[in-house]
Amino acid sequence: MTAPPPPAAIDPRPRLDQLIDLMRRHDPRPWGWRPVVVPCVGLVVSIVAGSVVTHFVHPHGFAGALTLVIVLTAALYAILIAAIVLAGRDLVRRYAGWGWTFGLQRPKWMDLAWLAAGFGMALGGRLVVGAIANALSHGKALQQSQNLVVKSHSVAVYVVLGLVVVLIAPVVEELMFRGMMLRTFMRRWGFWPAALLSSAIFALFHTYEVSTLAGALTLAGVVFTLGLSNCLLARWSGRLAAGIMNHMLFNALAVVVLILMNT
Repeated sequence: MTAPPPPAAIDPRPRLDQLIDLMRRHDPRPWGWRPVVVPCVGLVVSIVAGSVVTHFVHPHGFAGALTLVIVLTAALYAILIAAIVLAGRDLVRRYAGWGWTFGLQRPKWMDLAWLAAGFGMALGGRLVVGAIANALSHGKALQQSQNLVVKSHSVAVYVVLGLVVVLIAPVVEELMFRGMMLRTFMRRWGFWPAALLSSAIFALFHTYEVSTLAGALTLAGVVFTLGLSNCLLARWSGRLAAGIMNHMLFNALAVVVLILMNT
């Protein structure tokens, strides 16, 4: 199966809107809900399995704890990636690859401009959410919203954390939420319902480690702004590269803040 032709240069619509129409004309068969349901099930299984293992397994010594983190992280992301591949493989065959189907393509220089726009939008949204949370909770909600906690000063721990949070998680999550989920929803509805719903699900999946309602709502608001910003980047560019870089940048800043707080 060959890839759909590129969108017409004179089409004034956003790139992703054009691609959705082209893909529908190229192969009008419905996508169904598999690209949404299967990755979400995989993510739930990963979260539950990780919680069960960390609750019952308590290795002795630093080396044992670090080994457990590495092995567990690899296993859980393997589950999630397998779920994504299972959900998307039939569609990938129909539309000639992950690039055309879900926007997983190599970055271009133009993505740096998209990155600047997305970073500005997400940062502005975070500042607004933070200001509201501070005003309503006397500053407690922001502190309670932290879902990235490390009780170690080891360089090895920070390296593993950086690899997972900064490099692996953004690629997998952007493919799942802005690649598969956003496009699946856009096949049924317009961009804004699809963007709002996919960003809400993205935010919800980040709150399970927060113990208070105020903290969970604050974290959900912060993550939602990043998700919505990256939906706009995916719509304008038609690809995931700018959103992945934006996600990486915010996660990297979170890791840096965590390290500074622990020193």
